[in-house]
Amino acid sequence: MRDLLSRIPSRLRPFLPLLALALGAALVLLAALYPGLVALILAALFAALLARRVQDPGRRAGLALLPPALALGLAWGAAGVTQGFAVGAANLAKKPAPPPPSWQVWVSSKPAPGPADKAGRACLYAGAVLGLLLVAALRSKEAHDERHVHGLPVADSAAKGTSRWAGDRDIAHVAEFGPPKEGPHGGGTVVGKLKGRIVRLVPDKCVPPLPQHALVVAGTGGGKSFSFVIPNAVAAACEGESLVLTDPKGELACTLGPWLKAKGYQVYLFNLAYPEWSSCWNPVLECRDDEEITAFATAIVQNAAKDKAGYFVMKEIQLLKALVYLLRADFPPEQAHLRAALSLLSWPVEALDERFERAYREGRLPQEGYEEWRGAVSSNYDNAVSGLSAKLNVVRSEPVARLLSRHEIDLSAIGKEKAALFCVLPIGSAHLKPVLATFYYFFFRRLYGLAAENGGRLPNPARFLLDEFANIGQVPGFTEVISTARSLGIKIQFVLQGLKQLQDVYGAAEAEAIISNCPIQLFLGGDDLATTRYFSSRLGEAAVYAESERKDVTMPWQKATEIPKRTENVVRRPLMQPEELSRMKPLDAVCLVRWCLPLHLKKLGWEELPQAREIQSLAAKILAELCPARPEFRVELPPVPEVQGPPEGLPERRRGRKPAPPPAEPELEVEPEDDDDLSPERVKAAKDLGLL
Repeated sequence: MRDLLSRIPSRLRPFLPLLALALGAALVLLAALYPGLVALILAALFAALLARRVQDPGRRAGLALLPPALALGLAWGAAGVTQGFAVGAANLAKKPAPPPPSWQVWVSSKPAPGPADKAGRACLYAGAVLGLLLVAALRSKEAHDERHVHGLPVADSAAKGTSRWAGDRDIAHVAEFGPPKEGPHGGGTVVGKLKGRIVRLVPDKCVPPLPQHALVVAGTGGGKSFSFVIPNAVAAACEGESLVLTDPKGELACTLGPWLKAKGYQVYLFNLAYPEWSSCWNPVLECRDDEEITAFATAIVQNAAKDKAGYFVMKEIQLLKALVYLLRADFPPEQAHLRAALSLLSWPVEALDERFERAYREGRLPQEGYEEWRGAVSSNYDNAVSGLSAKLNVVRSEPVARLLSRHEIDLSAIGKEKAALFCVLPIGSAHLKPVLATFYYFFFRRLYGLAAENGGRLPNPARFLLDEFANIGQVPGFTEVISTARSLGIKIQFVLQGLKQLQDVYGAAEAEAIISNCPIQLFLGGDDLATTRYFSSRLGEAAVYAESERKDVTMPWQKATEIPKRTENVVRRPLMQPEELSRMKPLDAVCLVRWCLPLHLKKLGWEELPQAREIQSLAAKILAELCPARPEFRVELPPVPEVQGPPEGLPERRRGRKPAPPPAEPELEVEPEDDDDLSPERVKAAKDLGLL
């Protein structure tokens, strides 16, 4: 009802009491004239309410029409049978036959002229009631609510299990009902529909308040964007929160960008799929201190490496740190970017060493950068160059190099004002993990710094909606971020295709820590075994009433003649088995909420929201409407210097070429004086000395 009222325009709401009064008067008048017709209508409405949780639209409509159909069928049958007996009795008594039955009499308040009409009217009402009972019985076979688990009635037996599905009252302390709206607790986290009502989780209502971090698992076709990302972007906008969205295809930017602009948001686009429609961001110039340079180099190398902690990986990190220090200290800003670091790797080592030495001696290069270079060049330099060049190969592409060569995005602006940033990813973006991981690392870093400047909380709260979270890569310090972000006004809600993805990126220990910091965990469907086992175990077990049959078949004839004995027992029943979760219906969802019973929900399509019409009317067809294409420009690279010779004191192994082999000793010729001098013993001795 609240959802229906929210869809009515505000200018018409003052007239709702008058409309309700008029409808009530019309219903009373109709009931006075046609009580049977009103009974059929009410039976159909109550049946529709009972069947609203049935997923199949055809079956739901059939259940709604079952009571009036059954009532009319019983009425016709009863009237026909009664009319037949009445006609037979009249013929035997040689009396006039009674008038034929008329359905108009059954549904009206007119007196029934004959026994057939009286029987038809009585069976009409009885059939409506019987139809409602039948609908309730058929519906309960698949019911998942506070009273049923897979249609089985829930029993009060703590010894057999204490879990069950949550109802409205069970989640009232952590939830609001109805579509997102402006005002206190008007946003929250939209998770789906319960009994036809939209559920928005607002754990901030709890005492103590819980963070709204959310873990969403949805396999391919699970509707993660349609049912979660877009509805929660709308909820965030209703609360005035800034938004950071991972947009795998660019559809979110086209759909939501113009609407957010109309609501006063600054909209930014970081487009790795089509860099010509994007703002630029330079991670080299984003670094501010040694800690950030270390995290940046670590994220770049480790997200491109299979072995994240090997010796050569550490050498590559050390070398990249040194290059970042040098680019920031000794090159103009237009040449200080990641593509330039790749270019420096092609320099002769003696020229690079000379540049480091001169920059350090002249006071431009910090001592930390010089020390990193000395450590990188001390041994296995060629291996470090080879490995790092391969890992930076992603920036060799001209569009990506241009995107990362200039600095146009102020990451802290998201926390200062209402702003939205869409990070558009290309299909198959695994090779961009190094770039994405550093991007989000610096994002969190800047927001934390801004919050520290403003008393520990962002001036404008921010929500991260990170679809395809595993394709972002390992964000440095993400475990610490998600455990402390709530107090700063940051909500992190990320989407995976399976929990194993999180373990593959972060490792089992950190993945468990990240999951434990998400009080909201939503399963939209999928076949991943680790995921279904996890949610099945977390849902728990309920005590339910289950019937069993027993038949004595000791004698052969008892198998056919024995009547089964049915008994009802209280048994332990998991709310959902792993295999039941994997074949869950497409529009079903399961949600775990801390301090609350689990929820069995229906998915909410964002087009059901009252804001959908406005969003659709403003949506852009292509990204160019949201961010005009920038003119192409050439990425400036440092010129490769000519090699004059190795600097004094540089070891030979660092000169970029193999050392010359030592001069061979002159061979001594042995001239035998006579044949006797070439005895076998003397020949052997000469060979041992290398003379022959």
